[in-house]
Parts: sequence; C-alpha cells; structure tokens
Amino acid sequence: MKIRFFKWCNVLLTAMLAVLGYSCKNDDYPAEYGAPSADYQLSGVVTDEAGNPVGGILVSVEETDYYNDYRDYLASKKSMLGTGEYWMSYTSYGNSDLTKIIVQDVDGEANGGEFANDTIDIDYDNAVKIKDGDGHWYHGAWKITQNIKLKKK
Repeated sequence: MKIRFFKWCNVLLTAMLAVLGYSCKNDDYPAEYGAPSADYQLSGVVTDEAGNPVGGILVSVEETDYYNDYRDYLASKKSMLGTGEYWMSYTSYGNSDLTKIIVQDVDGEANGGEFANDTIDIDYDNAVKIKDGDGHWYHGAWKITQNIKLKKK
C-alpha cells in the first residue's frame, strides 16, 4: 500500500513541476554535461647530457586523476633515430598540473647507452594558442615545444 502511495506522489510531483516549467533547459545557455578539455601538440628533441640527439626513447604523456590516483596515458611516441625529435597530439580533460611527460629508455644500450627514466612537468607557461575555444568547456588548441635532456643511469 505504501509503495503504491509513493508512486502516485512521484507522478503528481513530476506533473506539477512540468506544469510550473521546471526543467534542465535554459534558453540562454544549453544544459551541458562534460569536462573542460583542450587539444595539445607536443614536440621537442631528446638529447643526452652532452647535447647529442638520442633516438628510440619512449616519450609518453600521462594524466593523473587527483582523487583516485588513476593514471591515463594520453599519447606515446618514440624519439626519432638520428635526430631525437618527437611529436604527438593529445586531448587533456583535467587539471594541467596533473599531466606529466614520462620518459623511458626502452631499448637499453641500442641508443648509445642506458638512460634513467624520468618524469617531467609539461611547460604550459610557454604554450602557444593555435585555435580558440568555444567559451564553455573547450579551451582551444595549443602547441608546446619541450626539449628533454636525459641522464645516464
């Protein structure tokens, strides 16, 4: 009997709210459900301590969820043999302070020595805007050039 009573109460309350005009729609701004995001183009050169280019190094962008300690790899590329250049594109949906570059020497001696793995902060202060955002959730597209200097193990 109580369940039937509560079901009818829900129906009546829903009908009253609809008649009064309560809803998620706003004529000025559409209801949005999402997360802030921005697109990034990250590039640079991987070198050793002497400034020589190092190829075959895995460069990854990782975003950490502050609350859950969850890690999400957004992009990974190996630096080019001979030039040490790398480039990648990724979309970030969180706090840029929690997005890092992870550098790993995955081929050992093959690239001229064994280098120590490293975690590097992305230099968002020198990012160059290449596309405007929409003023709401999308913050546009940015280009970042960040060179990486590796240390020997």
